[in-house]
Amino acid sequence: MSQMKTAHADAAIKGAALGILTFAAAKYNISTELVALALPFVATAISLVSTKIGPANTTLLLKVAEQAIASAPVASEPAPVKKAVAKKAPAKKTK
Repeated sequence: MSQMKTAHADAAIKGAALGILTFAAAKYNISTELVALALPFVATAISLVSTKIGPANTTLLLKVAEQAIASAPVASEPAPVKKAVAKKAPAKKTK
């Protein structure tokens, strides 16, 4: 895996983790001020963990994730498309 792909994937994973944290905080009605205060610290912690496990392990994790996505079953038939029911225009009032 190229260095650029690894860097982009690593950044995407970190962003997804921050997004999930923000979503969970909103879901459980945690104060927005607390979330805004915590996000930089969480981002720093994620970066430190990423640095500690090293690029070789990050690449390995990404390869495993790519293989899992590639081997996931694909729907054989697309979901049926539902069409909206046509609404009748209201009758025009005549004088």
